[in-house]
Amino acid sequence: MYLVDSHCHLNFDGLSSRLPEVFANMAENQVRQALAISVSRQSFAEVLAIAEANDHIFATVGVHPDQEDAEEFTVEELVRHTQHPKVVGIGETGLDYHWCKGDLAWQHRRFACHILAANQSGLPLVVHTRDAAADTMRLLREHQAHAGVIHCFTENVEVAKAALDLGFYISFSGIVTFKNAPDIQAAAKYVPADRILV
Repeated sequence: MYLVDSHCHLNFDGLSSRLPEVFANMAENQVRQALAISVSRQSFAEVLAIAEANDHIFATVGVHPDQEDAEEFTVEELVRHTQHPKVVGIGETGLDYHWCKGDLAWQHRRFACHILAANQSGLPLVVHTRDAAADTMRLLREHQAHAGVIHCFTENVEVAKAALDLGFYISFSGIVTFKNAPDIQAAAKYVPADRILV
């Protein structure tokens, strides 16, 4: 048995300068492949370069929902980037009401753009949602999102069921082990093993 890390940021400070060590640690722990996640236009170039240089690394293209002034991709640009053989997903995208307050229509527009690009390209979405589960699920339904993963799941069984019903996978992080996370633990017990990512 081996693992695939479905969400990492190999271009971030603390990792990008020691990739050989990171890759050795992956191998030692039977992590054979990893998905390097884009969070901005600049980071897309960085994760794609890492993926191109390493057979076991793949990349996504997208803009994270936490920066209103981030330079956007158009739907056409996102779809064009998905034609690269090392790009296997759209995101990280979604909604974040924890760090962002006020009128968040810009987040909804960005999320919808990513969903449309995923639908056009046929690639899955990597969805970030924090304190925004109801709107996240609503937008996924309204825009007929076809597949993807709810990354770093921190919701309850009800949200897990809604995501599974849409055809999504659920990824759990170490948060599932926290003593104050009974809702997440209940969701982890509910989600079928073949729909869980790490």
